[in-house]
Amino acid sequence: MKKFFRMFAVACLTVSLTACEYDDSDLWNTVNNLQQQVSDNAADIAALSALIDAVNNGKTITNVEPTDEGYTLTFSDGSSVTLRHGEDGANGANGKDGADGKDGKDGKDGKDGKDGKDGKDGDSLFESIEETDDEVIITLTDGRVITIAKKKDYELRVLTFEDKDYLGGEGNTYWSDFIPSQQYGSGHGSYSWYDEGNTELLFYPVMGMFGYYGGHAGISNYVGTDWESEGNYMYDLQAYNVTGGHSGSNFNTHFGYVDNSDYGMNESMPSFEFDDGVARVIDHMWVTNTTYVYNQLQAAGFGSTYVLSDESTFKIVAYGFASVFDEEPTSTTEFYLLSEGKQFVTEWTKWDLSVLGEVAKVAFNLEGSADMIGDYGLSVPGYFAYDDVAVRFKIED
Repeated sequence: MKKFFRMFAVACLTVSLTACEYDDSDLWNTVNNLQQQVSDNAADIAALSALIDAVNNGKTITNVEPTDEGYTLTFSDGSSVTLRHGEDGANGANGKDGADGKDGKDGKDGKDGKDGKDGKDGDSLFESIEETDDEVIITLTDGRVITIAKKKDYELRVLTFEDKDYLGGEGNTYWSDFIPSQQYGSGHGSYSWYDEGNTELLFYPVMGMFGYYGGHAGISNYVGTDWESEGNYMYDLQAYNVTGGHSGSNFNTHFGYVDNSDYGMNESMPSFEFDDGVARVIDHMWVTNTTYVYNQLQAAGFGSTYVLSDESTFKIVAYGFASVFDEEPTSTTEFYLLSEGKQFVTEWTKWDLSVLGEVAKVAFNLEGSADMIGDYGLSVPGYFAYDDVAVRFKIED
């Protein structure tokens, strides 16, 4: 800071000693830049003081808003602070025209002054700001880090499908009890499951068009990478190219869809819902492809009727319902298991479901691009794997 004031004083003294014909544009640019740097650093110091005060007094962050200069953080007490990034230096101003020659002999007009130099990039005390689900991480240019928690009015409960997290009553079936001892092509059973005492999510199978259950759940711990030899219906419980569940060994495989053909598998889309009927925000879940679907998307296995192209897509569509009795959804969002350009999901990937809002039920459908629709409807099996379904439970004051 002292350096700025010394340079400012020198610049001003130089200006006062300069003759009237001297081109002083460069000096004034320097003076103006120094004044701006002094002002910016004063603002940064004030912002840093506010951050330290927030940490010392246990404040939390309620909102993070991007601005043209950086970010504005709002604290739990209603106060706010703006953190700026360094700005690019402004272009130097054009030099002034030279003065006319004196009378006597006609003097020649003076030459135009040269363009001023570009200003230097502005500096800031703040290097970066990173926002996670639980906190805001502010990194200073000297490497120090300030972490401030975000205020939440809810807790997250997660359905992991791991036995250690099971909270059901004594003597009830554990998650691993649903997993068959081997894969044999019909691992999706006509059973229901209930995450009692935790997320309260309940699943039950959907009746198919031909008098049997066509919308199934399959708790699994089967994984594999050999999509060419294991990418068929005999391996319908296998998640592709992962080492287990997202946060453990177990996960769930979903099967079932509804299409417009006369050969659709289900009368309605498979879904899960809150057993107590309360509408809640489902924050997210983690999804990936199964080996069976990965094979079929390559058009390399049983039942394929199309040739994969750069325009081919395969996606999950989630529909949110405000009540378990509603027939029409109130919200929807989608996730691509195969995106244009032959981009496959081959690892556990987070799917944000909070955009559905508060819902009592979520139904899932699988949809392919036009090239995947044949005489018998969707040519790709309606499977995907999911794990770690996170639900927001409100914290009562």
